[in-house]
Amino acid sequence: MQFKVLLFLILFIPFFNSCGSSSSSSTSQTFTLEEKKFVHELFLTEYLWYDDVPSTINYAQYNEPQEMINTLRVTPPDLWSFTLTEEEYENFANQQTIGFGFGYTSDLQIFLVRIDSPAYGKLQRGDQIVEVNQQSATSTLIKEASQNVDQATQFKVIRNGTVVETTVTPQEYSFKVSLGKIITQENKKIGYLRYDSFTESSVNEFEAIFTNFHNENINELVIDLRYNGGGSLSTASVLLDNITNAYPGNIQIYLDWNDKNQNRNSIYAFEERDFQDGNELTMQRVIFLVTKDSASASEALINALKPYLGENNIITIGENTHGKPVGMSGRAYGINYYFLINFFVKNSADQTSSFEGIAPTCSAEDDITHLMGDENETMFATALYYIQNNRCP
Repeated sequence: MQFKVLLFLILFIPFFNSCGSSSSSSTSQTFTLEEKKFVHELFLTEYLWYDDVPSTINYAQYNEPQEMINTLRVTPPDLWSFTLTEEEYENFANQQTIGFGFGYTSDLQIFLVRIDSPAYGKLQRGDQIVEVNQQSATSTLIKEASQNVDQATQFKVIRNGTVVETTVTPQEYSFKVSLGKIITQENKKIGYLRYDSFTESSVNEFEAIFTNFHNENINELVIDLRYNGGGSLSTASVLLDNITNAYPGNIQIYLDWNDKNQNRNSIYAFEERDFQDGNELTMQRVIFLVTKDSASASEALINALKPYLGENNIITIGENTHGKPVGMSGRAYGINYYFLINFFVKNSADQTSSFEGIAPTCSAEDDITHLMGDENETMFATALYYIQNNRCP
């Protein structure tokens, strides 16, 4: 299996009542004794597995917040509790970062280009990087170049057997996480949504896409979550509202805290009929494209639909998802935000997804030789086959 490198400053970061994959961060601020005690107290009170945390520890042994979290978190199952700075969170929530905006495998093949990043439209998924600034490409060279903000970098890549040269300048940039299109296959209109992260600022993006889906009266919906590591559950709730308007007021997602904090249990519900804005769909079936990088809010979205549409109408194509049926609520101390696992994320039938992930209905490889949304890309092609034949290829 190839190792993937992501040239994004912050990736998959959760916040209040959210669930996303981990992203560690360290700061230059002094990690004071008072802050260490604060973090320890969070573990002893709000942490989901608080009863497995030692009540007495040697605070002097910890020099960095993440170091302390890594020692105290209960692993397994907790692979995710982490910290980051206020600035890092704000940048992610507002879909802002720095660099080129692409991810690549261990053999330097690009698998993802962030929408509207500096690399978008210049490099593309499937490109094999062979030279960086006229030197033989290495991961080190790419990383170093990505940090040289506003300095143009020359790339030579192999694209579909042809040498392509292009220049990309790493910079601070705002990105998008949503792309949508409609294809017609045998008189069926199929809506395709690429959705890369549950950021709070992405709602307007996918609302516009669903308005088009609604106006075009699509018959089937495919949502591509293959690299979506999670984010805001509030955003997941809005996305659920757009997928179906048939269950106004019903529970979508239930947050179940530890036994010390049952008063903090809460729900997300489908919007009431009076608040629906008219662009919602009423899908009877949804097909999701998923990989091991599809985590947390992605899994919560899939799990939330099962009690309403039925297991047989929630189709997952790809491989087992990440396996994070839990979430966290951020707490602040100084400039640092702390995200410790606080609650199980359940659906209206009181079911969580599994720590082993959600198994695929149809197995399919992430075919990085084709663009996401390309009808010949293996995962999407498998979805189209399922739509027409009601079975896996």
